Amino acid sequence: MEFTFGKAYKLCSVKRIDRLFSEGKRLKAYPITVMFQETEEEMEHAFQVIFSVPKKRMKHAHDRNYVKRCFREILRINKSVLENHLIKCNKKINFALIYQLNERIPYQELEQKLLDAITKLISEIKDEK
Repeated sequence: MEFTFGKAYKLCSVKRIDRLFSEGKRLKAYPITVMFQETEEEMEHAFQVIFSVPKKRMKHAHDRNYVKRCFREILRINKSVLENHLIKCNKKINFALIYQLNERIPYQELEQKLLDAITKLISEIKDEK
């Protein structure tokens, strides 16, 4: 399994993002909210993701950028779990990771919280069958 996280994994289409936030399902794994939606559109990989850290929560750009960098790194390292499950279920999803805390938390704690969120996402996808 590759440990890259290129452009093909990033959700950039405005139409897909709008559809995700208007029609998608919400999953809470404090301090992370996951918005996800199954899609039939042609994609290079099993999922595409967008990261969000609201300015309302974190005032400083360097804090928001730090959290998004951590999200990208954690997902890059652990994407195989989610990708293998989606391939096995023959599904493709778009999802958003939204950070809900007002302050930065250490990398190890953020990693644990994001892995919990991914685990909840996988179990939610299993339940949709």
